[in-house]
Amino acid sequence: MTDSHAATSDVRRVRPRDPDSVHQLLQDALDASKADEAQAAWSWESGTATRFGDNAITQNMGGEQETVTVEVAFGSRKGSASTNRMDAAALAEIVARAEAVARAAPEDAEHVPLPGPQAYGVRPQRWFDATADLSPQAIAEDVAHVVAGARDAGLIASGLFDVRARAAARLNSRGLRAWDAATRVDYSTTLRGANGSGKAAATQSDRRRIDPVALSHEAVTNAGLAQNPEPVEPGEWTVIFEPLAVRGLLGMMAWTMSARDAEEGSSAWTDTLGRKMFAEGVDLRLRVDDDVLPAPTFGADGIAVEPTTWVQNGVVQHLYHDRFWASEKDVRPDAARGPLFMAGDEDQELSDLIAGCERGLLVKNLWYIRFVDPRTLTLTGMTRDGVFLVENGRITRPVQNLRWNESPMVFLANLEARSRAVRVGGWSDMKLPAVRSRGFTFSSVTESI
Repeated sequence: MTDSHAATSDVRRVRPRDPDSVHQLLQDALDASKADEAQAAWSWESGTATRFGDNAITQNMGGEQETVTVEVAFGSRKGSASTNRMDAAALAEIVARAEAVARAAPEDAEHVPLPGPQAYGVRPQRWFDATADLSPQAIAEDVAHVVAGARDAGLIASGLFDVRARAAARLNSRGLRAWDAATRVDYSTTLRGANGSGKAAATQSDRRRIDPVALSHEAVTNAGLAQNPEPVEPGEWTVIFEPLAVRGLLGMMAWTMSARDAEEGSSAWTDTLGRKMFAEGVDLRLRVDDDVLPAPTFGADGIAVEPTTWVQNGVVQHLYHDRFWASEKDVRPDAARGPLFMAGDEDQELSDLIAGCERGLLVKNLWYIRFVDPRTLTLTGMTRDGVFLVENGRITRPVQNLRWNESPMVFLANLEARSRAVRVGGWSDMKLPAVRSRGFTFSSVTESI
């Protein structure tokens, strides 16, 4: 680990309210309600984001927000209201507003009673002061490492360095009491040359796990290799997807793993339970014991996030059940879909996947991903930030970006090899390996760099 900001003079202290005071705030809101059921949720976030482009910082954003939401039910008639004021009058006002909405609302045919107290268990550390207290000046110093590397290499750097501290609490009239607090650093940069670009990204809960100098070196190397790409013929290729590219596919897939959609016949997961759908060794799980990607304490309606095996050794074991569908099927509801973990091979690196490829394409990243057919989970998108021809176990040259049309179901079914897994950020963090898979369909060459 590195801690380049230990001696920074402009250290700030960022903390949410303490859990006891928050729960008392929520209890006061519940005490004011005359509804049959009520739950109160509190959320807090402090963040600093720095954008840069053309080798200079272009925008700094920051702030803190705090919200309380009250949801009530009279029978199956429900209403909710929110406020960013924490005084007693504001809480009483949103309780009254939520109750007025509920009384006027139609009955909800899918209403499920609120969950009771939960056993949340022990979690790895999710809050790090080194992240929460990171100052704008310290973030600017991290940006400076990337910009200096880009200038030295004759490249243009852009990116977003985002730092967040979050906390959440929930209380309900059935005795549920939940708390969670976490920090997150998401550093991402793209370096462009005359005829190609390269990307590097790092996401961690603890800022001290990120080395901005190493991030700069990675981006410079990737951008340098990507210059002057040549076209290749589209079609079916063996591909080596780096973890960022794997995330592009599996991020879309994770949100389709609904038990209800599958049982109603509207998704690619219909009739897959208990079937071997993917290659040997493909494991997809929600884990709560990982130090690098620690899971939240609770999810939907305060339900405890529990370890879940979605796919084991290629066989589909479980699909996501929301509280209504779980009550219909008399099973435990799922609090969350993620964080998603895909098992890797700890003895394999990306270089090993390349060395084992006779002819294929190394893909760094994907973008502009859209659904084509939800029933087959066919997606379309483009490659980005470097594509390289691999021949006889070595990278021979950069190639132009390609549009692709493929399903992650096929990608995982055709999996040949995996590297060790690493944390990958974005709109939903995952821990994923690089993957080599055969028969991936590219439809055309694009002019984008």
